[in-house]
Amino acid sequence: MTASLAAAEVSLSGRAGAGVLSNNTTSEVWSGMDIGISASVTTDGGMTLSVGDDIGGGKIADYADKELDSQAGDIGTPGVTVSMGGTSVTFDNQAIDDLYDDDQNGDIGVSTSIGGVSIGLTYDTEAATGKPQMSYSASGAMGAISVGVVGTDANDNGKSAYKVSASFEAMPGATLSASADMVDGADAVTEFGIGYSMGDVSLSYSADNQEDWNASVSYSAGNMTVSYATDEEDAYEIDASVAMGGGVSLNAATDSNDTMILGVGFTF
Repeated sequence: MTASLAAAEVSLSGRAGAGVLSNNTTSEVWSGMDIGISASVTTDGGMTLSVGDDIGGGKIADYADKELDSQAGDIGTPGVTVSMGGTSVTFDNQAIDDLYDDDQNGDIGVSTSIGGVSIGLTYDTEAATGKPQMSYSASGAMGAISVGVVGTDANDNGKSAYKVSASFEAMPGATLSASADMVDGADAVTEFGIGYSMGDVSLSYSADNQEDWNASVSYSAGNMTVSYATDEEDAYEIDASVAMGGGVSLNAATDSNDTMILGVGFTF
């Protein structure tokens, strides 16, 4: 729902759910709610200022990571964004993801587009020793080819690093990809992948020069989606969801660590 307060547009949105999680050590009934609050205003000159944060309680299932995420009870420090002419600057103390490694955080984020190239920058005004002060990204497309680069002056091990990637739509439904991840003082990790979709079925496979590989298959038809993923260590994940209409979904997930999550969720 939205409401107009003075010259600002205020909106509320949220999600909630409940279910059961079990693994090889415990079982837990979970329930939770997360409500997003945002507001924006536009000046006569075309500059838009917006603010957003969320409140919540309990826990909500993260089916992709096979875990429960605690929901913050109170509004913390909100992020404020100033946008104009395709350029946005966001201010949010220690809450803006590092563009190379989102385990790291910055204070200021900038995004813009120049000549069809999307550019991003994060900056930490008081970076601790071994933590990134700056990270960057650039990406663009030329016909069926997409290219990009992301980098940081300190990854989660305190090393400067960057990664270049490219993908090519070889034919309808089939995409080839390649990347090279270069960390200061280490050999480059190169990876090649292929993705293919045929009707309701999608397949993907990738492998790198460190003898690591990942493979997945998914099936989606009507209101149901089922996926299976595995890797070189025989670790696997299985996910399934059924959309019930009205923003309601039934979800199930399990993995090779004997974790299983069942739940119902809805958005509003």
